[in-house]
Amino acid sequence: MGKLNDLDGKSWLKHTKSWFIINGKSRKKEVLNHPAKYPEELAERFIEFFTKENEMVFDPFMGVGSTAVAAENLNRNCGGIEISNDFVTTANKRSNMSKIVVGDSRYKKNYKQKEVDFILTSPPYWNILKKKRGNSYSQHGDREKNNLKLYYSDKDEDLGNIEDYNKFLLELKKVFKNCNKILKNNKYMVVVIQNFRNTDGKYITLAWDLVNIIEKCNFSFEGEHIWCQDDKKLGIWGFPSTFISNIHHHYCLIFRKNA
Repeated sequence: MGKLNDLDGKSWLKHTKSWFIINGKSRKKEVLNHPAKYPEELAERFIEFFTKENEMVFDPFMGVGSTAVAAENLNRNCGGIEISNDFVTTANKRSNMSKIVVGDSRYKKNYKQKEVDFILTSPPYWNILKKKRGNSYSQHGDREKNNLKLYYSDKDEDLGNIEDYNKFLLELKKVFKNCNKILKNNKYMVVVIQNFRNTDGKYITLAWDLVNIIEKCNFSFEGEHIWCQDDKKLGIWGFPSTFISNIHHHYCLIFRKNA
């Protein structure tokens, strides 16, 4: 089996630690309108480990192009799909080399790249962005005050607008079936996701439910890395009688395509 990446042993070792802290730099004006962008530093971490220079990276939920910018910074090629025309316009301005299709990633016709070396993505965390939950209200209010998007879009085909959780998971499954078709055998996919408490008080184990869904798409689950954020505000939720966690971490779920 060939080399996975261009790293030496010392750098390889550092990348295998199961948790890390990335707060991300202050957002530039052109990406502020995206309500849930992940940092380029996060994307670079995984792209550097799971690919070599000039290989192809793919993101079926491209957003404003964090994956594309990170790939270009590391001299990788990149393709992707994004349902929002506005976000694709922003992504294309930020990355000169990427090929991003406007469309719905549930449909095979939108997958122009036929063979890719690595997939990195972060799907909608169900319909969480449309709900005010505790301390997130201040963030919601700040964005509303600044006339920024509070959620992705009002499109019916936007997965972030699906109300039924089980239907949401089944629609996501269509995306990862398509991802399996274009990813080379034995190559890797990383999905950034989060568990969270719903507005009805129920704790939603989206990360673990997603593992079960993706494994049914001919992927094997290889483990997770935990992305921690220590620059977020703490909310005094549940005080003084009920335990409610401040969730300041995301799961970076690592899968490998079965041959």
